Amino acid sequence: MTTRNTRPRIFLGASLAALLLSATFTPVIAQDFSPAVIVNDEIITGYDIDQRQRLLEAASGGESITREDAITQLVNDILRLQAARRAGISPSKEEIDRSFDELSRGQGRDPQTMRQYFRSRGVSEGHLEKQMAAEVAWRDLVPRTYMPRIRISDDELSEAMGTDKAAPTEPEYLLSEIRLPIDARGEQAVLAEANALLQQLRSGATFGDLARRRSAGLTAATGGDLGWVGLSTMTPVAQDIVGQMTKDRVTRPFVDGTDVLIVGVRDTRGLDGATPASYRISQLVVGVAPDAAAPAAALALQQAQAAKARVTDCASVEALKGEYLPISGDVGTLTPAQMPGPVREAVIAMPVGGISDPIRSNDGFHIIVLCDRIESGTASTPSGAEEDAMRRRLTASKLTRYSASLLRKLRREAVIERR
Repeated sequence: MTTRNTRPRIFLGASLAALLLSATFTPVIAQDFSPAVIVNDEIITGYDIDQRQRLLEAASGGESITREDAITQLVNDILRLQAARRAGISPSKEEIDRSFDELSRGQGRDPQTMRQYFRSRGVSEGHLEKQMAAEVAWRDLVPRTYMPRIRISDDELSEAMGTDKAAPTEPEYLLSEIRLPIDARGEQAVLAEANALLQQLRSGATFGDLARRRSAGLTAATGGDLGWVGLSTMTPVAQDIVGQMTKDRVTRPFVDGTDVLIVGVRDTRGLDGATPASYRISQLVVGVAPDAAAPAAALALQQAQAAKARVTDCASVEALKGEYLPISGDVGTLTPAQMPGPVREAVIAMPVGGISDPIRSNDGFHIIVLCDRIESGTASTPSGAEEDAMRRRLTASKLTRYSASLLRKLRREAVIERR
């Protein structure tokens, strides 16, 4: 059966966390308890679908949620809980309640007021607990399953922190790719498909998301990431096109062998040997999926703006980081080339101690604080705390990729029957 792709979360989404407390009571109507979807012999009823629609609409400030969106979330929740049970994970009511309470207080809300709000919108306590149970179980399962296999090598850490002293011997490009094989439809049809993807990128879609969903290359699972690629290692066609590109640019679709490629140039480095200024930054990150609906994204932006109001300096970020995504805190010292474009533009323009407006990324909204600026040629060896922060960031990034991969695997292997 064909199922819709969704972006999984390790932590509870911002759409459930930010609530409007002025809603009026929604009357309960007759419920349909007949089976609507069966997931590996576990039943989703019409009542379950109605409850999830109510929950999502309450969390999004009243926007209409489709039945299909509710079904997709319910299927994902069942698959997560089933996988957790196979691993011996079954969240207790105490764990569920504690997680909900921590979430509420982290958003400056009283937990009982939050619960009353959902009840006023027709969401039962039982359904709210089921949704929270899936989040808690998944948050336990993914690290337990994958942390033992995650290793951050010294080379990986050095490259991420810009402390690798080996200078490139030729121009190098930090690349991502979307690769579409030329199939029975023919070259022109695949080029047309690639051009449609390019239009999506120009309209605001993220390269990594499109690569994960549409690329046929081996790099799809990591958002198309090719890492640093020397010019001489590329094919002649790619050399001609990529060699003319600057950072933060995307190539037009082009034919290379038996594939059509779109290549994103995230950064470049050459032979001039110049040492750029570097910046020590810290951040708070409010999580929201890059493909989240507009109301959910707007609510997450409100939370990020509230987070900015709580920040006074880098020390305050350390005190608050436990309430936000685990990549929050001290990021370490980065050169401008190591920063995503929007972050780089904000940081370069900020004075030391400056605090940015919310900056959107694949993870959510970032509040950046510039802790220090190190002038060109005076970069020092990163401290142990900076290295630890970067290791946490790299680990969290790998866990996110593992989480997405595991949920896709569960959906592929599931027996999902519609009634």
